[in-house]
Amino acid sequence: MGSSNKIAKGVFWTTLLNIVNGVYGFISVPILIAYFGKADYGLIGLAMSVNVYLRLMDLGFNSTNVRFFSNWLAKKELDKVRKLFQTSLAFYGSVGLLNAFILVAISCFSGSLFHLEGEQDLILKHLFYILAISAFISWFTSCFDQLIKAHEYVGWTQKITLLPKLCQIAILGVTVWCHLSIEWYYALTAFSMFLVIPFAVHKIRLLAPYVSFLPVLDRPIFKTILPYCLNIFSFSLFSFSINYLRPVFLGMQGTIESVADYRILNGVITIVLMLGGAFVGVILPSASKVVALGDREAQDRIAYDGTKYITITLCFCCFGMMSVSKEMLQLYVGSNYLHLSVWLDLWLLTTLTAHNQAISSLILSGSDIRAITYSTITASIIGLLVCWISIPYLEVGGTVIGYGIYGMMQILFYYLYYWPRKMHINSGRVFRYSFFPSVAVGIVAMLLARFGLKQIFWTGNDWVNFLMEGFVFTILYIGMVYAFVLNTKDKGFFFKLIRKHA
Repeated sequence: MGSSNKIAKGVFWTTLLNIVNGVYGFISVPILIAYFGKADYGLIGLAMSVNVYLRLMDLGFNSTNVRFFSNWLAKKELDKVRKLFQTSLAFYGSVGLLNAFILVAISCFSGSLFHLEGEQDLILKHLFYILAISAFISWFTSCFDQLIKAHEYVGWTQKITLLPKLCQIAILGVTVWCHLSIEWYYALTAFSMFLVIPFAVHKIRLLAPYVSFLPVLDRPIFKTILPYCLNIFSFSLFSFSINYLRPVFLGMQGTIESVADYRILNGVITIVLMLGGAFVGVILPSASKVVALGDREAQDRIAYDGTKYITITLCFCCFGMMSVSKEMLQLYVGSNYLHLSVWLDLWLLTTLTAHNQAISSLILSGSDIRAITYSTITASIIGLLVCWISIPYLEVGGTVIGYGIYGMMQILFYYLYYWPRKMHINSGRVFRYSFFPSVAVGIVAMLLARFGLKQIFWTGNDWVNFLMEGFVFTILYIGMVYAFVLNTKDKGFFFKLIRKHA
């Protein structure tokens, strides 16, 4: 199977998984808020935010491993692949133990750190204990997924991940039906992710029978990948910070209720971000391969055509959700949360900065990302400072404004400096050919659906209004994209893809 077909399958299964994730996030938030209460539900978001931030202990190994696995597989250097796999097992096992220890240590001071007492503090401690156990297992098995993706079987990994996600939907129903506690709900949800481990082990045995699952640290291999790891880590440290410190700041500068507001908005935003961000994981193995082989034509296709297709997807999700944002909040969590619609619209607009994901896969496939590291550090610090200062006044709105400033600084850096100077990519062409047409079409379709044709189809039923506006936007957007954005080659590619997978 060629790389283009594997990318297509990866995009298909990634999209399907994200739809399931989106459905789960959409239905779980209002159900859990109603069942546990807004304040107690905020504890889940707080615990998850702390633990996600500890993913920084990856030190950049995730992207680094996929890059080096892909390069060495392309060059048939299988002994290096074997040594890196065992080295990763040793590294991730050590990190897992450290992660568990840190979570237990934080639990000892959770009351003073997050201004909690009594029952809420006890629940948060229990959540940290559950996370400590699941974190170790998750870390140790991290490289399983990386090796499979390096073989360009991203679609397979996404397909198998559907199993625990479907289980989590069942767990949600069991929690409410059987009146389970927060601790039981979270434990079942966290441990359901490990259902994929036996399947991953079997797949690795088929793809790479020469590797061993015995952890062994190979120092020469470790020294080979370490410089690139540190570059990725420096970049990831601040990128993770702007994404995952914001709800922690809300817990410290705001209230637990504002953390719940953040979770409500994030449940919607995550759908858009996953669709954009997931493309890096899909394209990275193939991008690493074409960079290793020096295929400039393939790199240009990824940069220009890949960015166009990602932007089309992002704009559909972004402007489609903006067209029904108020109705969605009304149906989602009730009229008491309609004041969040302004922040939801602004946050949705910031997701458009993720249109750089195809080019980012090429960046991560290279070796020099120091300039990006410096830019990310600057943008993250400024964005987090804005969050910290504005949260006491704007609550969840402070996190949206801070992230918007971060995203704008980053995308301007790419367009004005990094792409033309470091990568020899025509920024003007990216904007005119790959980005702006879809944005213009999305804005027009959203305005027509939200403020124009909406008046024609408006009824007193929230569900009818929600579905009608969404349907109108979808028809308008698809029609205008087909007429004004896609060229003959694009249309041929999509028709061929549809016929092949129909």
